[in-house]
Amino acid sequence: MIEYSDYFYFDLAEINITHFYIYFVFALLVASYLIFKSNSKHKVELFFISFYLLTGNLNNLLILKIPGLSLFEIQPIRLIYLLLGFLLLRKTFFSKNGQGISFKNTLPWYELALIGFLIFQTLSIVVNIFPTGLKVILDGFAFLIIIKGVGIMKDKASYALIGKSIIICAVITSIVAIIQLVIDPFFMRIGSARDAFGDVLRSNGIFSQEYHHSYYLIIAIAWVLTTVKKEVYKILLVTLFSFGVITSFMRMSWLVLALVLVTYFVYVRKTAIEKLMVLGLSMLALGLSVSIFYYQDIMNSALVKERLSDDIDGRKGYYTMVFNNYQKKPILGYGDRNNEVYYTGMLSITRNRDRAEGTVGGIHNGFLAVLFYYGIPALIFFTLFTVLSVVFHSQYIRMDDYFVIPFLSGIIFLVGNLTNSLVLLSDPGIIYAIHIGIGIGYMKLAKNQPKPLEPATGS
Repeated sequence: MIEYSDYFYFDLAEINITHFYIYFVFALLVASYLIFKSNSKHKVELFFISFYLLTGNLNNLLILKIPGLSLFEIQPIRLIYLLLGFLLLRKTFFSKNGQGISFKNTLPWYELALIGFLIFQTLSIVVNIFPTGLKVILDGFAFLIIIKGVGIMKDKASYALIGKSIIICAVITSIVAIIQLVIDPFFMRIGSARDAFGDVLRSNGIFSQEYHHSYYLIIAIAWVLTTVKKEVYKILLVTLFSFGVITSFMRMSWLVLALVLVTYFVYVRKTAIEKLMVLGLSMLALGLSVSIFYYQDIMNSALVKERLSDDIDGRKGYYTMVFNNYQKKPILGYGDRNNEVYYTGMLSITRNRDRAEGTVGGIHNGFLAVLFYYGIPALIFFTLFTVLSVVFHSQYIRMDDYFVIPFLSGIIFLVGNLTNSLVLLSDPGIIYAIHIGIGIGYMKLAKNQPKPLEPATGS
């Protein structure tokens, strides 16, 4: 049974549900075509991964809830967990070639840090909120299953298909975002409907939150820069996706986009600084030109007021609440949001009962969220995981361009956690797990056969 009100935080009369199911048919056809044209060795798993990547957060509408058994909801992403889990078991214990997980190999430091985080997260939940927190424990280990399952594929064609799916979805969500900005703000909108300025809403594309939409697009930009060969396609796609990020009217997304582009051109491609200055000045001039026409609306907008506010009603208050309370339970934290400390602290800051009860909002910082929920040791391991995974992939980008993608994905996950809680099984976290797995798989391929991956699109 589908409760549409669970996925639309605005009047359902504003949307046409039929549009979503038409898109599902389109996504099925595209995924089928990509699988048909691909030489992937794992077509069953890749079909469902491709469909998941093509549908953004619209696939939430495919969740089938079982009354009284929320842990056993039928979700597209859980089907992927199962398929990758079976793949791991099959290759580890039943493969004649020994292609599965080797218990003799040394794990990368970031994987050890991830395991350390999962251990302390599990202990925190068991001590504080078990059995109600069982889903979070399972989700944490599902994150690890995604990494290992995608990594164990070790298949160029499979990874190229993932890239194509991401780029196609990015094209769709960018176009939808532009339509939401200039024509119909509720066209194919799911999730939130937050104000940008005046009567303009922030664009989500086909994602439930503007930051899910924009971070997905930035990852797609990494794919385009790395795998698309024709310059004209590369320029058109990066421009389209960048405009899609701008329509989110999310300051951190803009910052992450700029950081990823600068990192790519300066650190990876060693582009001349003069060319970067011309590009930067051109973008600045464009931004200033637009702001002249909308200056008054922008200055009075929620976008500016939320971000420039530095009083206790803003994010400073959330962070202060964490620092004032984590010492009371420093080792294992509070388990989640459903406790008296969170309720009292958030209610005093926001005067909003929904935020205090944890049904909306949050601490708005992934690292501080981990500190409050799971304690200091979990924070240390989570921080090590996010930092070391970036460092790990940065060491291999000279071996093959393909490592640029998980490297840039790691930067997005790391920086994004400064203002959002992207812990593990958040939507951006799932995408990051896929890319860590790709990095692991391609590292094994590159050491044996260091050949460039087939381009995601173009030639």
